[in-house]
Amino acid sequence: MAYDVFLVYANEDKDTAALVARRLRALKFKVRFNKAGEKPTFDDKDARDALKSQSMLILWSKDAVQSDWVRAAASVGHSRSGMLVEAALDKTVPYEPFRNHKRFDISGFTPRNAVEGWYLTVEELGRRDGRKDLRAWIDIPNKDEDAKTAWLSEHPTDPLALHADALREKKRAAKPAPAPAAAGAAALTASAIGQGPATAAPAPATARPVAAAATTPRKPEQPPALEADQTNDIEWLIPAVLAGIAALFYLSYLNRSQPLPRGPAIANAEFGINVCPAGTVPSNLLPAPILEPGPIINDTE
Repeated sequence: MAYDVFLVYANEDKDTAALVARRLRALKFKVRFNKAGEKPTFDDKDARDALKSQSMLILWSKDAVQSDWVRAAASVGHSRSGMLVEAALDKTVPYEPFRNHKRFDISGFTPRNAVEGWYLTVEELGRRDGRKDLRAWIDIPNKDEDAKTAWLSEHPTDPLALHADALREKKRAAKPAPAPAAAGAAALTASAIGQGPATAAPAPATARPVAAAATTPRKPEQPPALEADQTNDIEWLIPAVLAGIAALFYLSYLNRSQPLPRGPAIANAEFGINVCPAGTVPSNLLPAPILEPGPIINDTE
């Protein structure tokens, strides 16, 4: 894959490098940046990616001048004329042959602070890609859509404009066009509710059945009629319930309480009074060994 910018930095400066990569990608630069940090050894794949890049941006710092990976990458970039773009994260002066090279001071560059050296770095990278006025784009507030639209219209071939065009085409393709039949039906419906035929667009031939259906007054919906088997169920259910109630009354009449027959049985209090005169006890309740007839014994003496 070809890159616009091959980013070179020390692992100790990874946070600043991530911010630089994120801002460049927002400007639609293709940036070669490894989030996990660069490997200790500059291998063949790194060399191929560097040589396929338009520019190499080196972030010089006190840690970068001591990094073997940065040294190897800088040597590859220096071997190709016009490839290097150099920026300084601090006051460190790199070794030869980079000591006297031009470096853009981006010390103090933060998400909220775009220093002058950052503008110069972006303009230099853009110039090598044939891009112009990137400083003006960076200064446009996020909510100023009119200024953004004007800038994009003035730079129709810039990657930012091409990206915006691609987004518009994607949205246009995702939004389905209104069906002709639906459009005709909507127009005739608007005419029917009082807008008049002058404001309603004529419906196409394919929309006539739909339009007829739309102008026909609809009857209020009626509840669905009962099916035949449901009607039959209701017709025999009521007589069955009434027959069951009548059967219960009949069974209760047959099993009603009956008076006990008159006789000597003492299970009934009334009959016990009639059979046993006052002052007597039925003989079957008195055991013979205890209540044998005989003289009364006075056991108090």
